Amino acid sequence: MHAVKHWSKARKTILLVVLLLAALAIINFRWVKFLTHLAKHQIAVIFCKEAIADRLLRPDLRPKEREALLLTQKIRAHVESRYALQRSTSYRTFFDLKRKALGYNITLAPALSLKAESFNFFPIGKFDYLGFFDPDLAAGWAADYRAQGYDVHLSEIGGYSTLGWFEDPLYSNQLDWGEYGLARLLGHEIAHERLYFSDDTATSELLASFIERKIAFDFLSMQGKPLPSASQMAAAEAGAKRFYALVDSLKTQLERVYESNMPNAQKLASKQSLFEEFRRTLAKRKAEFAGVGAARELSALPDINNATLIQFRRYTPVNAALQRIYDDCPEIPQEKFTCWFSRLESLRRCTPKQRKAWLATADAAAEPCPR
Repeated sequence: MHAVKHWSKARKTILLVVLLLAALAIINFRWVKFLTHLAKHQIAVIFCKEAIADRLLRPDLRPKEREALLLTQKIRAHVESRYALQRSTSYRTFFDLKRKALGYNITLAPALSLKAESFNFFPIGKFDYLGFFDPDLAAGWAADYRAQGYDVHLSEIGGYSTLGWFEDPLYSNQLDWGEYGLARLLGHEIAHERLYFSDDTATSELLASFIERKIAFDFLSMQGKPLPSASQMAAAEAGAKRFYALVDSLKTQLERVYESNMPNAQKLASKQSLFEEFRRTLAKRKAEFAGVGAARELSALPDINNATLIQFRRYTPVNAALQRIYDDCPEIPQEKFTCWFSRLESLRRCTPKQRKAWLATADAAAEPCPR
């Protein structure tokens, strides 16, 4: 019976994809090619993924892969319990990509704006980025958008969620991530199943990026693994806060320029100066931000632009309002995570603009969106 249901769902999925492609063929062939390559990947995953429980029965399985698969099962059970999910649809299966990189994201913004361009994929939702599985296609689209005058950030992704539309597998590129890496991955992507705003990529990713580290440390603690001391944690958090404060300061200065009445040519010159000064500051404070992964990654990029800032701020683990709610919840681990998600459910009735304003208040007690 389960196999029949699986086949029925797969046929419906393929039919939906075909109808979508046919409709888009009338509108824009470029988007047909884009959606076709997404469909090709997802169809391969649907039909070729393998249950982790079955894969573990293989006598020829490499020891490291067996260890990673067993670890994934343990982490998934832990995250489901902490998030109070009856049964996550993710990470019960495995898919061999037969390549190193899972995929790529393109974030784009106008040359004089820090608002990301959004893409509406009905009925799934609206996203502030485009995802690709073909590196050449991603690079081609990035080049096209740059030629149109957009600021573009192209980055490799390690994981993604289909938000419950499909059963997301563990991908082969994730096998070597270790306990902390896998716990963050599952904590992040399964958080999207627990709470996601279909019209608001920024808030959804911010919530998942915040809680993924909390659940990862919680898992390691439950396993009796050594954790950083309180002073080390405080130092790391302080460093991250200083780095993201620097990023936010740059964003504020850029927004002031973009919203001013000066000519566009002058705005572009000011923008260039601000980014150059930001890079010099990062170089000067390299030692201070040595423990902040995002700072190291940003410093290594050949180009920093509006889209880059949007991408990096989207996945920040630092937010005072989210932290205050987390701190206010009971210290009992099971209750702490469920309390945190429950408190944030009130954001569902808000608009993206209202959520953004509330998250910027650093006041968890404030009404998210007054009725």
